[in-house]
Amino acid sequence: MTQIVPITELRNTAKMFEMSENEPVYITKNGYGSRVLLNIEVYNRVKELILDLELEERYQRSETDGENEDAHLFLKRLLNE
Repeated sequence: MTQIVPITELRNTAKMFEMSENEPVYITKNGYGSRVLLNIEVYNRVKELILDLELEERYQRSETDGENEDAHLFLKRLLNE
């Protein structure tokens, strides 16, 4: 179940940690979505998935464009963006 809480609930850190253990908690400010609280394992999985998708998209693009670039330069540029 999606959990949406106002920013004032962040004062209760123990509750926030418990709520975000297994699913994201959406934080609102003035009634509008503002942030998402995730546990570190979920965050790292999401970050890795996004990186994998970005790498795959850039690889596919380089194959169709014929403009391949050196892997070291590519990864350096990708990680600095």
